[in-house]
Amino acid sequence: MELSQQKSYGPAASLKTALGRQVVIIPFLFIILIVKAIQNPSLQSDPFFGLFAGLIVLGSVFFGIAYFILNRTGRTDAPVADQLKRDIRSMEYMLWGYRLTYLAGVVLLAVFLEVFKNAGTAQLIQPWYDIATGLRICAYTALIAVSFFVSRFHFNKEFGKHVEEVKKNLSDMA
Repeated sequence: MELSQQKSYGPAASLKTALGRQVVIIPFLFIILIVKAIQNPSLQSDPFFGLFAGLIVLGSVFFGIAYFILNRTGRTDAPVADQLKRDIRSMEYMLWGYRLTYLAGVVLLAVFLEVFKNAGTAQLIQPWYDIATGLRICAYTALIAVSFFVSRFHFNKEFGKHVEEVKKNLSDMA
């Protein structure tokens, strides 16, 4: 019970802080997108605007659900250890899904850059399309590989180490 109700310290509180930061940032991203769409109505039909808006919506859903799961820990009539195990498993699935969505977003960005090279925002980076197609594909591949490793490091730093610490504390309780 102590593990789930620590307010300002411990792995559960650290994880809640990390998720809370993401939940707070996302509304600001929505506001920026809305302001830009109002300032420039042609953005509303830009495929890249739709891609970024969709990724922000998916991110908000994942972090919102993960934050909700973490908030409800310790508020149940079920045995605390069993409930925490279920909640941590749910949290792991949510964060895995978010990381997968992040990586899919990077892949979609590369695909959008090639498919919509003559539409909307892509016209701003026209010199990029003067580079040979093979080199661009190599650059996209490198971007995806770097994104994979950076996302793994980032998610472990922000969330994974806290989840692992809670899991370790739970196994110590048993």
